[in-house]
Amino acid sequence: MIEPRKIDFSGLEPAIHDEGVGDREADVGGTRWALVEYAPGHGRADWCETPHSGFVISGALTYAFEDGRDDMALAPGEAFALPSHPRHRGRNDGDQPARLFIIDALA
Repeated sequence: MIEPRKIDFSGLEPAIHDEGVGDREADVGGTRWALVEYAPGHGRADWCETPHSGFVISGALTYAFEDGRDDMALAPGEAFALPSHPRHRGRNDGDQPARLFIIDALA
């Protein structure tokens, strides 16, 4: 990216990845930025190996890891960095939607 750029997620069409999990995503210099929402009781079905950096805006989210290590619980105001391995997947065990902002790259 060469010039300053504004990204307006409100104008982007939602993409649904799994039942109850969707996002609005933008390509910023070849990197995916996304505003993601997990409905209560929903999560990703498949393991992910894309590295992510992110921030929980509201609700609570838990990441599980394929290698069996302890889950990582995240609350509003907490940031996270997930490398490509171990593979991971998020879920919302709460009763409120979980909203987060992610960038598909490690900071």
